[in-house]
Amino acid sequence: MKKRLSSFAMAIVLGGALAACGGGGGGSEQAAPAVEPTGNTVELKIEATNFEFNEKEYRVKAGDTVNVTFASTQGMHGIDIRGTDLKLKDGNSASFVAQPGEYEIICNIMCGTGHSQMKSTLIVE
Repeated sequence: MKKRLSSFAMAIVLGGALAACGGGGGGSEQAAPAVEPTGNTVELKIEATNFEFNEKEYRVKAGDTVNVTFASTQGMHGIDIRGTDLKLKDGNSASFVAQPGEYEIICNIMCGTGHSQMKSTLIVE
């Protein structure tokens, strides 16, 4: 009985190990190629007040160089554009070449009870 139980346990462990090693796809997936810069520059001004941004959505074109300026007009706020390296504090600016997709913009400074709802979207078409 003990021999059968230990053989069963060994089969479960071996099956789990094989399942964990398989299904990785072999690394054949490749990231989408980056969009080439268009040479166009656009200004994007994001303003934060208590628990909201001045726009629900911001839209730019893929390949454009986007100069982002951030201002906190009410309360203390900062922004993080998820999926990019862009993080700004009040009064700061930065530039990046826009890649296609939708990017969530969040407040990255705990600003009070409405902090978790302080979101917007950057849409790159």
